[in-house]
Amino acid sequence: MAFKQMFDEFITKAALHTVMERFPQDYKRASDEGKIKELRKATEFTIVEVNQMLDAREKGYKLKDVLAQLPGDRINGMVRALGKKTFEMTTDGQVVKVTRDGAMFLPDISLTCLNSNRNKASKLQIASIVVECVILILELIGVDIPDDEEEVKKAIQIALDALDKSKTLINDVDKIQKDYENGDYPAMAKDIFVLVVDSFHEGVFWDITKALLSDMPWYDWIITSAQIAAFIAMLVATEGVAEIAELVAELADAAFFLEKLANLANLKEMEMKTKWDCQCCDLLRFNLIRQKLPIFFKSTKS
Repeated sequence: MAFKQMFDEFITKAALHTVMERFPQDYKRASDEGKIKELRKATEFTIVEVNQMLDAREKGYKLKDVLAQLPGDRINGMVRALGKKTFEMTTDGQVVKVTRDGAMFLPDISLTCLNSNRNKASKLQIASIVVECVILILELIGVDIPDDEEEVKKAIQIALDALDKSKTLINDVDKIQKDYENGDYPAMAKDIFVLVVDSFHEGVFWDITKALLSDMPWYDWIITSAQIAAFIAMLVATEGVAEIAELVAELADAAFFLEKLANLANLKEMEMKTKWDCQCCDLLRFNLIRQKLPIFFKSTKS
């Protein structure tokens, strides 16, 4: 057996094992109904597609041309993903408004120093970036994501919970933002894939994906999960991010996704200013108390 064939077989087995481990009930049902062969075929098909993407450069083709020959409208799907508005975040004075299609998506967030959640807006924006990076990869694989508000809310909450447990995804988004600010879109696009792989390793990728596709019938879901597992495994095993990242960088150039990164920078700046204002307020309150209780301060001084 040639090495390439052995490698692809290894990826297939790894993908199927991931599905079996992550979704044991669905996998068992597929096995009981004799559907494992179809799972394997879906996995092998995805591996072939990824190989086509990775070989595009060597054959002198642009990845965009290769994707155009694959089933489904991958390019427009990726464009939609980069422009996907999980929600829109705007600031009005010391209030952050979170809207979707012009209507309130989540309650307003106050950034005043009396608010104990001054970093809540930043985390919420980071969560939206995490979810949208996952959506981008799913669209690249050919998984169409329904634009359902309730599913988006579930996915955002899952991302928020993950941010509270680990700093990995926060650091990944920081890296994306820094490369964006430096105008290095290819590096930024690679960072997106790093974030997705990290979310995959931490388990939150599957939770977000399941939330976004919660209405998908079980059989379609188990097939889709096998394709996703194979795609991620191929990217990790081949370090094949560069070719795909180049296309993502090209598509991201005029995307709403970039506005979120700029917005995150503004929120961080506002958060720092708010903390500074709060320190000033604390000092002012301290001085006022000191003026009202001179006897106490004199006694402690002596």
